[in-house]
Amino acid sequence: MSEPIPYPDLHDEPVREFNEIDASLTYSYANYLNWLFDDRVELIKGKIFKMSPAPSRVHQ
Repeated sequence: MSEPIPYPDLHDEPVREFNEIDASLTYSYANYLNWLFDDRVELIKGKIFKMSPAPSRVHQ
């Protein structure tokens, strides 16, 4: 059985750029709340996924 990957430590400084996040790590909801960038992301089972933009009103 493989060792569980620990969550990254929370820092006092919030994450302001998506590029500062290592996608290979597992994150918690507490980590998610510390992210202040504008990119739309989802946290699924600890993994981060970029979301596609919402369709425009005309498209819907």
